[in-house]
Amino acid sequence: MFSFLKFAICALFLLMAVESNAEVTTPEVRIVTEHLPPYQINMDNKLIGGTVGIEMQKLVSKVLPNTNIEVMPWARTYQIALERPNTVIFSLVRTPEREDKFIWIGKVADVTTELIVLKDSKIERLQSFDEMKSLTIGVKRQDAVASFLSDRGFEYDKNLFAIAYTMSTMRMLERGRIETVPANQQVIDFYCQTAGCSRSDFKTIYTFKDLSEEFYLAVSLGTDEKLIEQLRSEFGKFDFPVN
Repeated sequence: MFSFLKFAICALFLLMAVESNAEVTTPEVRIVTEHLPPYQINMDNKLIGGTVGIEMQKLVSKVLPNTNIEVMPWARTYQIALERPNTVIFSLVRTPEREDKFIWIGKVADVTTELIVLKDSKIERLQSFDEMKSLTIGVKRQDAVASFLSDRGFEYDKNLFAIAYTMSTMRMLERGRIETVPANQQVIDFYCQTAGCSRSDFKTIYTFKDLSEEFYLAVSLGTDEKLIEQLRSEFGKFDFPVN
């Protein structure tokens, strides 16, 4: 009887120890991004390079060596990071509207967002923001520019046209499917390397001076504090393309 009672007590303590260990198990971390050359370059759903991507691969190998970087359309990338704790996201434009929705680790790139058209377009440089509402603009859903315009009265299927990828917006612009797209000079240069065009084939009609021009590495709300500390501690050791 005594031996059975001793065995039962030991088994109970063992079960409690297993449950206790299960409670402190580190939650699964996801790292998400989009194909956005020249910052992040994707091939077969794998991140293979880019000015930001290369440095992120180095950072991840140091902090989260067993975690893959997932590449997907931006709308899905953004939604996962918005809703799921323990998610790392890049490159995310930092805006006042997003400030309290994420935990910001560090700036990975500086960008200047412009509205561009084909050089032969009859559309001339806009004199006011309101003039933009008469145009059809190709944007990515959940993109900073799309949110910026939507918050100011622009509507999908009226003056906003939803497209999955930045490079797709450039192709549709070249084919005359849309009148104008948000871009920057680095994106145009990379696109033209494969499409056979040149920067001079496009012209800028508006510069978004009121929109943040900084790409960031961020994590979702509810992310493990130890991971946040690790990322912040290691971040400054890598050579991100920041002015």
